[in-house]
Amino acid sequence: MKSKQLMYSLVKMTTTFHKKIKIMRDKDRFLHALIKSNGHHNVIDLGAQIGLDETATMEVVAQLLAEFKIEYALNGVCDYSLMRSKSRDKKYTN
Repeated sequence: MKSKQLMYSLVKMTTTFHKKIKIMRDKDRFLHALIKSNGHHNVIDLGAQIGLDETATMEVVAQLLAEFKIEYALNGVCDYSLMRSKSRDKKYTN
């Protein structure tokens, strides 16, 4: 592999890694905001509170649904609620 190709591959991997880290942070921040809101804000407002646009918010919601961390259930104004587990309760109550 030439040095130019190697450098391009390294930059591409680093960029992909940073995107994945950002998504993980956004999911954690969104979960924390969802817990704090206790169903008083819709998902778009929660996303806006943490600096996400509508598209990014819906991507985070879709990923959290796929990971079974939230579920679709009418909970006040919000259409999603946290799926409770003992470890998650301890993590986010502090």
